[in-house]
Amino acid sequence: MPKITRITEQQGNKERISVYIDNTFCTGIRKRTFQDMGLKLGDEISCERLKEMENHFWKEKYGTASWDREKVRLEKVKQLIEGINSRIDVQVVGFGADSNEIIREHPEEKGKPDLRIAHKSNVTNAVMRAEVTGTERLRGTGYWVRPDKLEYAENHPEEDVWIILHYSEPEEKFVFIKPAPGKIYERHNIDIRGAGEIMCIFSDNDEEVKSTEHFTSYLNDKFK
Repeated sequence: MPKITRITEQQGNKERISVYIDNTFCTGIRKRTFQDMGLKLGDEISCERLKEMENHFWKEKYGTASWDREKVRLEKVKQLIEGINSRIDVQVVGFGADSNEIIREHPEEKGKPDLRIAHKSNVTNAVMRAEVTGTERLRGTGYWVRPDKLEYAENHPEEDVWIILHYSEPEEKFVFIKPAPGKIYERHNIDIRGAGEIMCIFSDNDEEVKSTEHFTSYLNDKFK
């Protein structure tokens, strides 16, 4: 059985570690996440399983209630986008919208957007992709985005990637973020329910944060 044979702190990032399985590098992972998994040096686990656990850490930790809330956010954003133009088709990619079961194969790449936006006449050809995130209640004035969501946009310049946040309290709010190519975003360590999470924080003053009117106009231009 494969086992963890080495754990090292990543250079320049004290919040992340590199994990080696059978003396071969497997993956980088947040130190606090790794600790919360209950894993340690010498434990038996395959690299594939470790990556799976890391990808689905939050959903597995908080169970179907958290999964259900994420489904609500996805549906809210899907309805919003489809309501902008009658030519738009929005598909939830790899999510399992009719099930509370965690879909193990999702995401196939960290940070891969949840929604594929296309013309109804050609639904397989995405003209835009949207990653949906957020929380029930807006905390403070900043908008929290995981770095891997920004990294996906940076690594796929051929795709038109947006990040859309949905908050339901104190009143419903949508936030539209268009990541800037080549920009390095500052990272912050935020404690969420006792687990450390690395986030990039945006505000309404950032040029990446667009208004609903801007997003609507931008999307309509694609479907003329």
